[in-house]
Amino acid sequence: MRETQKNSRSKRTRIVKEPEERRQEIIETALELFSEKGYTDTAMQDISEKMNVSPGLCYRYFKSKVELFAATSEYYAQQAVEQIKLPVSSNLSALEKFNLVLKRIFEYTIKHHDYEASYKEDEAIRASRLDNVAENMVDVLIPIIEQGVSDGTFVCSNVEYTTRLFTYGIIHTIHSTMPSQNTKEYFVSYLDFLKDMFTKSLEIKTPNDLGNSWQDLYK
Repeated sequence: MRETQKNSRSKRTRIVKEPEERRQEIIETALELFSEKGYTDTAMQDISEKMNVSPGLCYRYFKSKVELFAATSEYYAQQAVEQIKLPVSSNLSALEKFNLVLKRIFEYTIKHHDYEASYKEDEAIRASRLDNVAENMVDVLIPIIEQGVSDGTFVCSNVEYTTRLFTYGIIHTIHSTMPSQNTKEYFVSYLDFLKDMFTKSLEIKTPNDLGNSWQDLYK
């Protein structure tokens, strides 16, 4: 009897969670299912079953699947940006940092192409999420471009404008044209175009060094 009561208390303890913790659990579970099944084929019922909770609990935090998808989009954007950030103490040159950040962007997108493709099913959410990703990436890239201008690696009269222009352009172009299959081949065809664009827009004095760490993306 005592053991039964102990197990019952333990079970209740596992179920009762802080609202923010529960909300985050719903977001992460939804993210996993959207990635596996796509947005259209994932129901709120699927998410609640995966979590072993009632559907009503999910609706308590999110009024609809669209609202939940928007939350997963924002969370995904935050995670993507965290993946590409460089260590604060990095001693790399501006061009090395630039190469590394762009490579991480490509690698992350290739890795998560199934989930990226699902955004095409709701253009409004997709556009909002991409703007969020682009804005955060601008914050990562501006200090790198400024370093390059300062040491003479790059030539750029308006760092913020130029960074925003090509960052928003790249992010939206990649995801608006990215196929659901053969994603790797798509990126390979895109790399040479990007090298040429960056070389011209930043007047890179050593263009052969641009993309020299991207070789494994071609494999």
